[in-house]
Formats: sequence, structure tokens, C-alpha cells
Amino acid sequence: MNTTTILVLAVFVFSQWSTAAVVPTYPTEKPKTPVIAQLLRNDYIYDNSGQFSLNYQVDDGTSQTREGTLVLNDEGDDYVLIQKGSYSYISPEGIKITVTYTADKDGFKIVESTNDVPARM
Repeated sequence: MNTTTILVLAVFVFSQWSTAAVVPTYPTEKPKTPVIAQLLRNDYIYDNSGQFSLNYQVDDGTSQTREGTLVLNDEGDDYVLIQKGSYSYISPEGIKITVTYTADKDGFKIVESTNDVPARM
């Protein structure tokens, strides 16, 4: 092969490679309009020391109740906020998931859950 043949082949390969660029494709389906959930209930009570009670419910099946209470720490010289509560939501498969938990000096713990939500993550 002479130099001219190699040069012609190189130009041909390069021209094929450069014109075979990937053209992105875009979905033709329009995105779904987001559904805006309506708040059905929203109760929030708190005091000056930081204790609180929260309860809300949304029309899409989401809800939460939570309570924060001050308790004396192990040394007995200060207070810590512990929480207990539950939350619920509807999974993409249409199943209602409910988790009841506590959060204290030992960390976040699931007390009870539905539909095989793991107790430890």
C-alpha cells in the first residue's frame, strides 16, 4: 500500500466516524402533570421549652403524628428531647405503609411497621 492509499482510507474512515455521531432522542410523550396533594389536617402545638405535638394528614394517604418530650438525661443535670410517632404513605404499588418509631438517646428505632419495612436500615 502506498501513502496515497493509506491517506484516502484514513480520510474515508474519519468521515464515516464523524458523520455517524449519535443523535440524542427525546421522549415524545409529554410529562404527566403533577398532582398537588391537599392538606386535610395540620395540628402543631409546642411550648417554650421545645416540647411539641405534630399531626398532619394529606389527601394522598400521607400522614404523620409525632410527639417530642423533654426527659432528664442520664447524669440528671439537663434535659434531652425524645420523640415518638408514626408516619404512613401509599407505596407506588398502592400499598399503605405505616411505621411507628421512637427516637431517643439510643437512636432511631422502628417499633412496628407494616408490609415488611425493615426494622433496621
